[in-house]
Amino acid sequence: MPAPAERGPRQGTTALLALGSNLAPREVNLDLGTVALLEAGAALLASSPRWHTHALGTPPQEDFLNQLLLLRDLRSGPQWLALARAAEGRAGRRRSVAHGPRSLDVDIILIERQSWETEELTVPHPGLLTRPYLLRGAAELVPDWSHPVLGISIRELARQLLTGSWALR
Repeated sequence: MPAPAERGPRQGTTALLALGSNLAPREVNLDLGTVALLEAGAALLASSPRWHTHALGTPPQEDFLNQLLLLRDLRSGPQWLALARAAEGRAGRRRSVAHGPRSLDVDIILIERQSWETEELTVPHPGLLTRPYLLRGAAELVPDWSHPVLGISIRELARQLLTGSWALR
């Protein structure tokens, strides 16, 4: 995977995206997604470690490999969604079974100082407060960002909500 480096546009919007894969080869799928985002012009500012997480809901499926990326681009909220979908397609994602196994899932977790609520896009991502790896990754990459709805820093939210091995140290 490419090393974090500021490449691409120096102005624009900064967004935190989560990549996940639970179809082999998971590592390669995350790499393909990252490369697709960078080749589309997004600048990689930072990335989280990769975490193994259990799949939620149904149907039963393999565990995920997840990673968060902090990116900067000239896109707006809906344009970030188009970029995410294009990256998923590059890794072979087919939307045939709702919430089913996927080669790559790219979710928009946060867009700096923005919130969106449309039929296709909700930012901040609703899972930010319920999925420990999302909040932990956000706390590591953008601790001083304020949750645009709650008005609390991501660091403080992580301190309040994360426990066990996910807790901030």
